[in-house]
Amino acid sequence: MKKLIAIVLGTLLLFSVPVAAHAQKDIVIETTGIFNVKFGSNKRLLRTVPQGAIVNYMGAGKLSFAGTIGYSLLTDRLCPVSSNGWYAAVMKRNVRIPGDQGSASVALNEVVRVKPTVTKKISGVTYIKCAVHNDGWYWNFWVKSSDVARVDNIAYNNIAKFTSL
Repeated sequence: MKKLIAIVLGTLLLFSVPVAAHAQKDIVIETTGIFNVKFGSNKRLLRTVPQGAIVNYMGAGKLSFAGTIGYSLLTDRLCPVSSNGWYAAVMKRNVRIPGDQGSASVALNEVVRVKPTVTKKISGVTYIKCAVHNDGWYWNFWVKSSDVARVDNIAYNNIAKFTSL
C-alpha cells in the first residue's frame, strides 16, 4: 500500500513540475541577432531577428525564433509581452504622445508598453498609461488605446508590423 501511495505521489509531482519554467514570450524592440554561442571567437550569426518579432526567451541570453535557437548578447532589446499588468504593444501610426514631464514622438511599428488599467483624461480624451523605450524605459507617458495594438495575443515566430495606407 505504501508503494502505491509513493508511486501516485511521485507521478503527481512529476506532472506538476513546469517544463519551461523560465521561458517567456518577448517582443524585439530593436533588430538583434541570434548567435550559435554566447561568447567566444567561434561566434557565428545564425539569424537576424527584426523589430517586432515575437520570440521565445529562455533566459541567460538564449532565445528561439522561427526554428533557430541560439544566443543574443543584446537581451536589453527584448521586452516581455506581459508583465505585472503591463503589455507590449506596437504603434499603429506616427504620433506625439503627452507625458507627465513633456512629450515623446513615437513612430509606426515602434514597440511601447501599455497598462490599460491606468487611464487619464486629457482634454476630454481618455488615454492609457504608456512606457517608451529610448536606451531604457520611460514610464510616464499617455497614449490613446486606438493608437496601439497589444501583442499578447500574437503567437511566437510572428512579426507585429503595420503598414500605413
